[in-house]
Amino acid sequence: MNRFFQRELGKRIAPLGVTLGQWYVLRVLWIQDGISQSEISQRTGVAAPTVVSALRSLTDQKYVVRDKHPTDHRKNIIFLTKSGRQLESACLAQARAVNEFSLSGVSREDVETCMRVLLAARSRFECDEMADGRDGADAQTGT
Repeated sequence: MNRFFQRELGKRIAPLGVTLGQWYVLRVLWIQDGISQSEISQRTGVAAPTVVSALRSLTDQKYVVRDKHPTDHRKNIIFLTKSGRQLESACLAQARAVNEFSLSGVSREDVETCMRVLLAARSRFECDEMADGRDGADAQTGT
């Protein structure tokens, strides 16, 4: 099911100049920018090399800038540019359109039940990862 959502969202944001890989990074930065690459990887659940690749292209497109961390010069802090921030409303509108399309004809009660079940399942995985001393990014890469 997730693959259908991703494919449809990818088609809808492509005309905006945004790839699906960039979407995940931008989504995190629209919520909070000025964070490190590793924080982006953790929050997206995407492997670090994939985040680096997305950041490289977002930098080339002038949607983000990298700055040195104030205390740890081995790290980069990522900030949205004005043009990166301006993508937010158009991209989120496309994401909402995908959600609306996918849920048309489904009752509100069924959607609420589904969300409760999915959140409970995710919570179980998060508890398991914490018990094992892993984070979401590590769990995906198996490291």
